[in-house]
Amino acid sequence: MDPPSPPQRPATPLVMTHRLPDLPDATHSAPSKHIVLIAGGTDVGGKVAIARDVAAALACPLYQGDSLHESAAKAASVGGVDGTNNEARYRRMWLSKMTRTGLLFPDESRPSTEGFSGFGGASASTSRRGSASSVASAAPSSVSTSTSSAVGSMLGSKHGSDYHHLVSAPVPSSGAAAGFTMSEVERRRRANPALMVLTHPQLAPWHKLAIRSAVGDYGLGVIFVPLYREPDEDEGEGGDMDDEEEELPVLRPLDPTTMTRFPVSFGGVAAFSAGKAGLGSEVKISIDVDADVEGRTAEIVERARALMGIDE
Repeated sequence: MDPPSPPQRPATPLVMTHRLPDLPDATHSAPSKHIVLIAGGTDVGGKVAIARDVAAALACPLYQGDSLHESAAKAASVGGVDGTNNEARYRRMWLSKMTRTGLLFPDESRPSTEGFSGFGGASASTSRRGSASSVASAAPSSVSTSTSSAVGSMLGSKHGSDYHHLVSAPVPSSGAAAGFTMSEVERRRRANPALMVLTHPQLAPWHKLAIRSAVGDYGLGVIFVPLYREPDEDEGEGGDMDDEEEELPVLRPLDPTTMTRFPVSFGGVAAFSAGKAGLGSEVKISIDVDADVEGRTAEIVERARALMGIDE
C-alpha cells in the first residue's frame, strides 16, 4: 500500500513594500496619470456610491482617503507658526501615507522578501526555516547536496517528486529577465491615464495646492471634483450680500495698441478643451450638486474622460 500523499501547505501570503520613487530629472509639462479626487463632507449623500461608480467606469482602483487627510491636516494644524497651517508638513505626511497604500506608485511596489539574504547573511534563500531548501542552505556543501534526495527517499519514490509543493521557492524578480510576460490586465493598467479615484472631505485651497504640488513633482495630475458648492473667490465672507457694497468697475476706452496682446494663451485653452489637463494650474470639474447620484456620476465620468483624453 502506497503511503499517503503529504498535505500541501497553503501558499505564504506575499507581503509587499511600497516606496517613494526618485524625483525625475526632467520636468513634466503634461501629467502621465491622473487622480480623480472626489471631495465632500459627511453631509454629502452618495459620495461613496459616486466614487465607486466613477472608479468602475474609469477602470481604476478606488481609495477612501478621508481619514488619511484628516490625520495629515491635524498634524499640520499643530505644526504651524502664529496660528498658520504647516503646508509642508501636510504635504509630506499626505504623500507618505498615500505612498504606503501602494496605489500612488504601483510600479515601485516590491515583495518584502526581495533581496533578503537570510538571517546572518549566509543564505540567499527566502524559504521558511525547517524546509528542505533552508536546511540545505545552512548545512555544509556535502550535506546540502544529499538533503533533497534523502527527503525524497523517505517519502517514497512516488511522492518524492511532489515534495517541491512543500518548499517555499524564492520570489523571482520582475521583468523580462525572469521570463515573465506582461499580462493583459497589467498592460491596460499602464495604458490607462486614470491612476485612481480618491475620496476626501471638504478641502481648503491650501490643501488642494499641497496635494497638487506633492504629486505634480512626479508627473501626476489631480482632477478635483467637489460635491458641494464652493464659495466664489470674488465674494467675501458675506457672499452675495457684499455685491451691493462693491463699486462698479470704471470703463476706459480701448487702446488699439493692446488688441494684439492677450493675458491668456489661446493655445493653452485649446489644449485644455481637447483633454490635455496640465500640471501648472488647478483642474476642477464643477457639477450640478443638486442632481441625483446617477446624474452626478455620469457628469463626472464624461468630463473626466474628456480631460484625460479617453475616447468612448
